[in-house]
Amino acid sequence: MRHDEAALRDEGFTLLEVLVALAVLGVVLTTLFRLAGDSLVQYSGREARFRLALTAEAAMEIERLTPGEARRNVWPADIELTVERRRFAAVAGAWSGLAATLPALGEELEWLVVRAEDGAGRSFTLEAAVPSGRAP
Repeated sequence: MRHDEAALRDEGFTLLEVLVALAVLGVVLTTLFRLAGDSLVQYSGREARFRLALTAEAAMEIERLTPGEARRNVWPADIELTVERRRFAAVAGAWSGLAATLPALGEELEWLVVRAEDGAGRSFTLEAAVPSGRAP
């Protein structure tokens, strides 16, 4: 009798044990693949926003140093760039006290807005007070 019990125990896994192990493995693998997919999506979104930020910063610097050049420059085909200059006094009027604090600079400064947008609807906007593009 002892010989028969030992033989039964040494035969391997039962079908039920194999099915349970496969079910557990399936749950673990599904969770890992979902996490990997989510992090890939987050990474590509961050990479796209970083690319927009770099483009907007480059355009801001070009426009700040040579007014009007950023619009003529060649940018990546999938990025739409908008450059807008406003009178500083008009923008400063929206903030109470700023226009009164900087009346002398109001004529020498402009408000520069650079917006980079991609086809997926992501955008990055930079705004800054820059020297006026007019000749002194």
